[in-house]
Order: sequence, then C-alpha cells, then structure tokens
Amino acid sequence: MMSLNQFTKPLIKRVNRRVNNKVNNKVNNKVNNTLSSAHVTIKLLLGFSLMILSACSTMTNDQASENAEANGIDALDSSMVDMVNTDDGNASSVANGSVGNSSNKQTTSNGALNDITANNYNLYAEQAQQRLTNVPSTVLTQYQDALALMKQQQFDQADALFDQVLLAQPTLSGALVNKALIAINKSDFSQAESLLNQAIAVNDKNPYAFQLKALVARKQGQFEQAEKDYLTALSIWPNYPEAQVNLAILLELYRGKLLDSRRYYQSYLLLKPDDVQAQRWLAGVEIKIQRAGLNLQQGEG
Repeated sequence: MMSLNQFTKPLIKRVNRRVNNKVNNKVNNKVNNTLSSAHVTIKLLLGFSLMILSACSTMTNDQASENAEANGIDALDSSMVDMVNTDDGNASSVANGSVGNSSNKQTTSNGALNDITANNYNLYAEQAQQRLTNVPSTVLTQYQDALALMKQQQFDQADALFDQVLLAQPTLSGALVNKALIAINKSDFSQAESLLNQAIAVNDKNPYAFQLKALVARKQGQFEQAEKDYLTALSIWPNYPEAQVNLAILLELYRGKLLDSRRYYQSYLLLKPDDVQAQRWLAGVEIKIQRAGLNLQQGEG
C-alpha cells in the first residue's frame, strides 16, 4: 500500500511548478514593463539633454558676454601684483610695451589700424628708474617681500610691510596701489578708493592706480567714472592690456557702446592673441552689433 507521503509528493511538485510558472510570468511581465518604461524615460531624458545642449549652443556668445564681468572686471589679476613692482626688469619690460610677438597693428578710435609701436610707451615705467634712484635698498627689499606675501595670499602681513615701506618712502605710489589691491580683496572698496586717490596724488602717472580706481567705481555703479578712469590709464600706457579688456567689457555691458567695445577687444587681442575667452567676448559683442543693426566703421575689417 502507498504511503501518504508517496501519494502527495508528486502532487506537491505539480502544484509548485504551476505556481512558479505563474509567478515567473508575472515577474517577467513586470520586468519587461519596467524596462520598457525605463527605455522611454531614457529616450525622453536624452531628448531633453539634446534640447539643453542645443539651447546652450545658441546662447554661448551671449552668455560669454554676460559672464565677462565675473571673469574680467571682478577677477583680481595676479599679474597686477607683478606690474606694480620696483625692480628694473619689470620696469624695462613695461617700457618696452610687453607686446611680445603679437601683431604690430592696433585699432584706433576711428577704426584705422596703426603701428602699435607708436603707442609703445608707459610714462610710469619711464619715470620709475628716476624715482627709485634715492630709495634705499632695504626699502626695496621690504617691497619685494611684501609682494611675495601677497602672492602667498598673506594679505595682512603684506599690508603691514607696505606700511613700513611707506613710512620710509611716502611717495612710492606702487605700495599704495598694492595696499588698495589688498583692500579690494577684502571687499573694502571705501578704503581702496582712499588709497588709490593717495597713490594718484603722489604720482598721477601711475596707470595701475587708475585701472583699479575704475574697477572700484564700476563696483559702486559709477560706470561713467569707471570709463574715464580706464581711459586715463590708457592715456598713460596705451598698450595696457588689462585696461583695454576691462574697458571693452565695461562699454559692452554697462555703457551700451558696442562699437567702441569691439575696438578695445580688438586692441587687447593684438597684444594677447592667445586669450580664447576674450576671443569669445569679441564674437559675442559682434553678434550684438549685428542684432542692433549697427554698421561697422570703415577700416575695421
């Protein structure tokens, strides 16, 4: 006689197979539905991504121009620290125009191209050697040490050392300009403006003082004054690259002078032809000029 276990075992196997088949079918259906939904979602996401990329490609030039402020005017150019220097090598390089191997043509205010060597002077650098003749070597050493501290972002120590320099040589406008840089780094624009006015009072041929004074004026919304200060800096040193590009940005974004902005971008790029960001800014302002229906002046290219 068959035991109960022998009788029920095959039955249990058949029931289990049927249950497993039903469960597997349900699971497979759910998996397939989920995969199908995921596939659709991925397609939608890809399509949305392409739309974003496409939109970005059409906004690149405009966004580049609008972001020019952050990358241009608001950026404390590290080379500025070296520019307001006292060593003969720096003064010599500035006096020579720091043009390097760039083109010898520059766009003037009327759109014509001139030899940039005609503007290859810097009144501040030309007078630097004479002004430093009677400055003790110990003071010059302190000045260089203060610059080194600035480069290490030890601004409080640098500021204190510049104070010592100014106690010994109150007419060193470069020390005042560097102290103004430190104040700007701390967002103390009132102090920076005061220091820059002092620097200009002791040496009104310091283009770096006017360049930073323009930056401070721009931050305070004094756009017309900022334009005047940039132009003053360029009257002292026509081939001053930072003043050129910052003036171009100011004219484009805050003064609505697109054609003038374009000319200063061009002048800057003749001195710094490898600046890809500035090339984009120039392309952006040219698009704005076309949209505004303005005519490029004859001789601009």
